[in-house]
Amino acid sequence: MPSEARRKQYVEVIATHHIDGSVRPQKIIIMAGPAFDVEDVKGVAKAKALSTFEIANRYTVVVKGKETFLYEDGGRWFVEMRT
Repeated sequence: MPSEARRKQYVEVIATHHIDGSVRPQKIIIMAGPAFDVEDVKGVAKAKALSTFEIANRYTVVVKGKETFLYEDGGRWFVEMRT
C-alpha cells in the first residue's frame, strides 16, 4: 500500500524557550487557518523529513489526541500536510 503524498507547509509556532536551551511548542498556527494546541511533546530528535528529505529537529507532538510530527529547521517550523 503506497504512503500518502505529503507537502511541506510552514507554520507559526508559539513555544516556550527554557533556560537550558530546550524548546517546548505550545501552539501550531496554520497559515490562514486554525490554531492547534500542542497537548504533549513526546520527544525531539534530528530526523529526515519525508517530504523533502532534509534533516531537521523533529518534535513528536500530540494534537487533538493524535501523535504527529512538527519540524524546526533554523528557526523555521513546518509540518507535512497531506496533498
